[in-house]
Amino acid sequence: MNPFLKQIYSVASVAMIALSAPLTSEAAGSESIKAVIDSTSVVQGSKAKLRLEVLKNTNDGLLVDAPETGKEYFGIEISDLSIDTIDHGNGRIELAYDYTIQAFDPGTVTLPPFRYAIGDDTLSSDVVTLKVVEVDLDTLTDINPMESVVSVPTRWYDIIPNWWIWVFVALAAIGLIACAVLLLRRKKGIMSKPVKITPPYDLAVMRLNDLQAKKLPQSGREKEYYTELTEILRQYLDGRFGINAMEMSSTQIVDTLRHNKETKPGSDLMKQILEIADFVKFAKVRPLPDDNIKAFNSAVKFVEDSKPLPPVEPEGEDKTSSDVKESNSK
Repeated sequence: MNPFLKQIYSVASVAMIALSAPLTSEAAGSESIKAVIDSTSVVQGSKAKLRLEVLKNTNDGLLVDAPETGKEYFGIEISDLSIDTIDHGNGRIELAYDYTIQAFDPGTVTLPPFRYAIGDDTLSSDVVTLKVVEVDLDTLTDINPMESVVSVPTRWYDIIPNWWIWVFVALAAIGLIACAVLLLRRKKGIMSKPVKITPPYDLAVMRLNDLQAKKLPQSGREKEYYTELTEILRQYLDGRFGINAMEMSSTQIVDTLRHNKETKPGSDLMKQILEIADFVKFAKVRPLPDDNIKAFNSAVKFVEDSKPLPPVEPEGEDKTSSDVKESNSK
């Protein structure tokens, strides 16, 4: 804005505010408001302090159209604000508003009266005028002489050329790739190592022997004994004949065994074992020692009767072997 127009606008604003104020500081009696600036003339862009003092007899009141920090106020900018409260006793309170202001346009800045409302009354301060002096540019035209050449200390790594960094990066990348290849080969070798699988028959015999060695019925743990015994048989049926016995009830297992040619002979043994096991696990029946031994022997017999048969040799090989035996006997 043009400085001349700004000054006219400031004077007009002062006149309007003065006419609209219902109560001045003199009319207020013991209550007053005063605006003081620490310097009436400042250099363009420099800071100044504006202090606003409000003396009143009550805690009520409000500063009307108070300047806000970070915004322009009638040609100046408010960069900071601090408020202090002083208690003079007998209900008299003084509020001190300390503003930090800046002006960037040269000329005269006139601030309108500050107003403080107390109930239906309004206190008004005097008009504050600030002269902003333009910066003298001649002081900035001096040219300083050039500095002499300064020797810079040399360190050992300053002599290493920049391309060595890329060589180091390439070597590090090659090393990482080599480590990754070795790890993959090692992992592949571990994964390709054949895993020895125990045949279902051998696994069932081994687990039955371990169960017998635990002597669970002798220590009163019949439920745990029959749970493990039936689990051994269920897993044996799954591994030996492909019967998903782990997901079947006792009745379903017996029916499946009776309809299977290989397992039909042992279906009655399995039925006896599963029946007594269900009584012990679900009906909480305490079996006799002979019942425990009978169930175990039945399980062993079922496994032995259904174990895989050895491979049959071809007839030609049998005949040749018999001829060899006869020639040897002669």
